[in-house]
Amino acid sequence: MEAMAGWAYLVIFVLLVVDCLIPAVPAEASVIAGGALAASGHLHLPVVLVASVAAVVVGDLLMHEAARRGGRWLLDRWLRHERYRRAVGWVARLLERRGGAIVAAGRFVPLGRTTVALVSGYARFPRQRFLPAIAIGALLWSVYMVGLGYLGGNVFTGNPLAAAGLGVALSLLVTGVTTAAQRMRLRAREAGHP
Repeated sequence: MEAMAGWAYLVIFVLLVVDCLIPAVPAEASVIAGGALAASGHLHLPVVLVASVAAVVVGDLLMHEAARRGGRWLLDRWLRHERYRRAVGWVARLLERRGGAIVAAGRFVPLGRTTVALVSGYARFPRQRFLPAIAIGALLWSVYMVGLGYLGGNVFTGNPLAAAGLGVALSLLVTGVTTAAQRMRLRAREAGHP
């Protein structure tokens, strides 16, 4: 059983690193499942958290460095499109004003983690500000995701699949509500309402 647990931690780590680089990988579910398995005693909660935090920091740092060192050509290709140029400009301006807070909070926005890591590298956001901010964001996000799984694991004791399903459903609900609220706020601002 202990050998299987080691593989579970490795799977969580690898999926999260890959998810930072290729956002199509549904790694959040592995973190939530890890929390559910920790609630049932199959995994150790602190190790699930460490695997998650470490993977997020490594993955986001890799994306940041790729954009900073040689991946600029990728963003340059995207910047040919007006929509992407405006989005990258907006994120770059946010980084100038709010820097570390944007890097830390980007982890909670759908596709935000990849966008912030790419644009921060492209804009040459200082590493000494990027690293602590991404570490804080990774810790908060990991506690949130693992916590959802752990909560589900305590609600559905003995059924890790149902526990992970509850955690994923709660995550999607929170993401959907915050995304809808953000869109409503942006529409109100565009319409001239404060």
